[in-house]
Amino acid sequence: MGLRRKARILAFQTIYSWDINHSSIEELLDFSWKKEDINSDVADFARLLAGGTVENIEQIDSVIKKNIRNWEFERLAKVDLAILRTSIFEILFQEDVPAGVTINEAVEIAKSFGSDESYKFINGVLDNIRRTQNG
Repeated sequence: MGLRRKARILAFQTIYSWDINHSSIEELLDFSWKKEDINSDVADFARLLAGGTVENIEQIDSVIKKNIRNWEFERLAKVDLAILRTSIFEILFQEDVPAGVTINEAVEIAKSFGSDESYKFINGVLDNIRRTQNG
């Protein structure tokens, strides 16, 4: 597994935990790093993704609400929501990473951590956001 995927997984898990208990991102990341040996590049990218997601959560959630069809935001699975939030932060604010790469990574993470249908839902929402962004 690549370093960036590890960082994305760590960031999504951190956002998932943050959504449940609203601890600080630093506390949650520190806790995660103590459980396993984390490379400094992984830690830095995870911190960027998780911290940026929380800093921009209102804008990110607004984008999610505009791009989910036949779903209520409040009823989204917490795992799916965390994957969407970190991925949307990356698509909107990390211009050095192509949106297609971010979407592919989100789909792979959803296959590992989400329900059987999560990856399809996440792919659809993120692809719609990418198309909207590209005009």
